[in-house]
Amino acid sequence: MIAGSTKVISAAYAAGETLGGLGKAGLVTIVVVSVIAIVTFVWIFRETGRRE
Repeated sequence: MIAGSTKVISAAYAAGETLGGLGKAGLVTIVVVSVIAIVTFVWIFRETGRRE
């Protein structure tokens, strides 16, 4: 079972993709969207706290 998993992982890596089928562009997109979402939520909660 471990040997089969290793082959799948190395095949995905050799194809230039990470686990889950995301390439570098997909990972960068996820990181950028996550950072934007976190900053937006922090900004919204800080503005809401000032009103009260």
